[in-house]
Amino acid sequence: MSPKAKLIDGAAIFALAVASTPAIAFAETRAESEAEAPVAVQVSQDKSDKPILKKKKKKQNKKAKDDGSPVVNGESGRLEGEVVVMGLRENVKSARSAKRRAQQIVDVVLAQDIGKLPDKNVAEALARVPGIQIDRDRGEGGKVLIRGLDGVMTTVNGSPTFSSSGRTTDLNDISSDLVAGIEVYKTRTPDQVEGSQTGVINLTLRRPTDFKPGATYAISSRFDYSDRIKKVNPYYSALVAYNEDTPIGQLGFSVNGTWNRVGYNEAVRFNELPSLLTSIRQPVLPTSTPARIYLPFRVGFAGTDGWSKRGAFQISSQWKPDDHWTITTEGGYSNRQALQADSTFWIPISYSESMNAPPSLSNVVLADDGRLVKSVSLYGLDPMGPGRTSYLETTKGYNARFQVQYVDDRIDFNAWANYQRSNRYSDSLYHSVRFSQQPRVDVVFNDPNDPLGGVKVDFKNIDLLDPKNYVYIDNFGQQRLDSRSAETELKADLKFNTFWHLVDYFKFGFRYNRRSYNYNYGGNWYASLRLPIAELPEYKLVQVGGQFQSSSNANWLIGDTNSIRASFPKIRQLLTPIYPKLAQVFPDYDPYAAFSGAEGGYAGYAQFHYNLKLFFPIEGIIGARVVNNITSLRSIRHVEEFVTNADGLKTLVKTDTFFTPKGNTLDILPSVNAIMHFTPKLQLRASYTYEVGRPTANQINPVLSLNLQDPGNATGWGGNPQLRPVSLSKYDASLEWYFGTTGSASIAVWQWNQNGLIANNTLPELLPDNPGIPIKITRPYNLGIGRHRGIEGQLTTFFTFLPGFLKSFGGSVNGTLNLTRQANPSTDEKGNTIFVFGPMLYVSKYVYNLTGFFERAGLNVRVAYNWRSRRQLWLDAWNPYNNLFLDPVERLDAAINYDVTKNLTVGVEASNLTRSGDRSYWGTYDTPQDVKYFSRNFAFSLRARL
Repeated sequence: MSPKAKLIDGAAIFALAVASTPAIAFAETRAESEAEAPVAVQVSQDKSDKPILKKKKKKQNKKAKDDGSPVVNGESGRLEGEVVVMGLRENVKSARSAKRRAQQIVDVVLAQDIGKLPDKNVAEALARVPGIQIDRDRGEGGKVLIRGLDGVMTTVNGSPTFSSSGRTTDLNDISSDLVAGIEVYKTRTPDQVEGSQTGVINLTLRRPTDFKPGATYAISSRFDYSDRIKKVNPYYSALVAYNEDTPIGQLGFSVNGTWNRVGYNEAVRFNELPSLLTSIRQPVLPTSTPARIYLPFRVGFAGTDGWSKRGAFQISSQWKPDDHWTITTEGGYSNRQALQADSTFWIPISYSESMNAPPSLSNVVLADDGRLVKSVSLYGLDPMGPGRTSYLETTKGYNARFQVQYVDDRIDFNAWANYQRSNRYSDSLYHSVRFSQQPRVDVVFNDPNDPLGGVKVDFKNIDLLDPKNYVYIDNFGQQRLDSRSAETELKADLKFNTFWHLVDYFKFGFRYNRRSYNYNYGGNWYASLRLPIAELPEYKLVQVGGQFQSSSNANWLIGDTNSIRASFPKIRQLLTPIYPKLAQVFPDYDPYAAFSGAEGGYAGYAQFHYNLKLFFPIEGIIGARVVNNITSLRSIRHVEEFVTNADGLKTLVKTDTFFTPKGNTLDILPSVNAIMHFTPKLQLRASYTYEVGRPTANQINPVLSLNLQDPGNATGWGGNPQLRPVSLSKYDASLEWYFGTTGSASIAVWQWNQNGLIANNTLPELLPDNPGIPIKITRPYNLGIGRHRGIEGQLTTFFTFLPGFLKSFGGSVNGTLNLTRQANPSTDEKGNTIFVFGPMLYVSKYVYNLTGFFERAGLNVRVAYNWRSRRQLWLDAWNPYNNLFLDPVERLDAAINYDVTKNLTVGVEASNLTRSGDRSYWGTYDTPQDVKYFSRNFAFSLRARL
């Protein structure tokens, strides 16, 4: 029987909890769940329940058949059941049911009520899930972290997905309107694909039988106003789905498409790392200034400015000839085009070897410690001026899938062939301009008059808004990138039901995958050009500063991204006689930055599900996954050495040879979990999982450059094809209580022991071709250990116990405590490798979310607040200032939606109402690094469905 449902279009909402009940539920648990969460429409049954329920009483079997709540299905790789319903209260019930019935520790986000929070993409839809943090950049949420850790694997319907040559996909490129549900796995069972030490985010795409019989149409539009760019960002989505019973079975098809544009403008004021001023060439006044003082190498301003345009569609067809077979064919295409027109203005302060002459420092004011400079005046002869990038990027993705599933009372067989490809191409032009005269500058490194602190810069002898003061293009650079990757996956799973209560099913599976890579990069740089702007008629100076919300008079002129590209032919004409490389429009690819080849392998697993009855029912899964991963990437091995000829003369010989080393790892990944049902409403989960996180393709790139000119001091650099995965032994437990019709509360604890942290280092190696020469090679190695402990809690409910309209209110709160310790490889003053112990980098110790919602008579109101504590971004045992921290980050979002009719919803939304940005500092607030400003966004949305 096909699911029947109604569709609401927009962006996915959250549903909070740490776990779910088992897929094979006990009779009293199933009956209680049905009483609490009735559904309004008939939906497909959880196939995994059939064998056990067939042996139960007829009454219980009927109840299970009517229970169409969503369930996490390991066989199909999808969230199945009633994944599209109407109303916030029904959403909470459905999400709670899916989490409660899963075997793993998992959080579920349903797309039933999509559009009710200002979430433009999948990453933002996850921001309020317990233990999830996202990083925001370029106008939207992007990178997703699970319990503070990076390296999250993304899968679509159970198959790994990726962007370009990365291990994961860019979730901000995926519209929330394309997905029916999202599962965040914090533990894994053997039937799930390995490859991430952190966790897995699985996206369930929409399919035809998710919708009611007949035709379903949905259109959504959204207009988002950003207060920093003063423009409206449009968003559109549309869906057409149809399924019906025919003489040859149930047939259905669906087409789902989205298009949006995101414009952004984010400004930064920055101080670079305070370092010891050591050069005697740099004049400092007054002469009584102490010798050992610290001040930033540079300060300045930056603006991330630009836009991205995304279009995507997904087509799916299904045929169910009878109650046993389901055949699915689907495919999709996505295209993201982006322009990054970033502006920068560096102001050099301390001396470096690249300078012609160091700036003169005067009016030096020191902090109370007598070594940190608080403010300074400077004037130098080295060229100074702002720069701008015009970076154009296109990323195209393709996917295709053929899937067959057979289900009866004895077996559940599921197999698919999946293909995907991601191509990324970019070309970039950078230029900087030079002033007619060098500015005299006063710098305060931590402005006491600004609530956020940060650098303040005053330019004294030049009007930065006068075009006459801009005379030359001084520096010019080109870059281009072509990165392509494709993967073929074949997967088959067989679940065999025994009808034996102790071990009710066995499950076996096999997976083959092969992923190809082709990566090319090239660039050119031209300095001190002194190319007159007057000779470039297409070059137009525009204002780009004035966006830093500080007392600095930082507002300047530079050519916009269009004019530098329009001027490029003229630039090439003028400079080609001096720089012949510019005769070509694009730079040559650097052979030492290129690699190609493939990786993949074979995986098999076996597991069984058990049921015990001690003082209370216990169930769980025991099994293991065995993975043989093979890499074969091709790159260049470059060697420079002196060769002695017959006359005894030494000649420097440079040799380039293609190098294709093999990598082969065998991993055995055991997994054990247990779910103890103390009562129908109270359960405890415990699990042990051994995980691996694979290195990226760039890290295992076999490129190797060796300098053997001095055998006593041979050096080299490169990638490392022999890297092993990072491994984690994960111990997790979760106590969960389900109450009322919508309530759930849980508390989870965990300890994850990490081994083989991947980091760059310089270590002596004896290579097979040079066995007698120890070579100090800089490249990634498996170094360091770590430990991640934590506590995570959540509470979600509607206040149905209150009288009158008060029962229409609800709320959710969740919080995470991360206690981490990491051995970070470093180098001491003698160049020896040491380990500096401290917290895991980029992990906030405290994270919490507060959400309130109201639903009554078609009116839906939500307010969500997110907060995460400071994060350490870098750790240094020797420089006291090089311990970089990012300040706490907060986010306040709100939305009001009203159902004008059952087919039409209007909404008003707002995000980042507090206009919060990022602030980082070097060790203490006395030494700030960045002050970054984000936009507030206001949106109007309109959604129609039939």
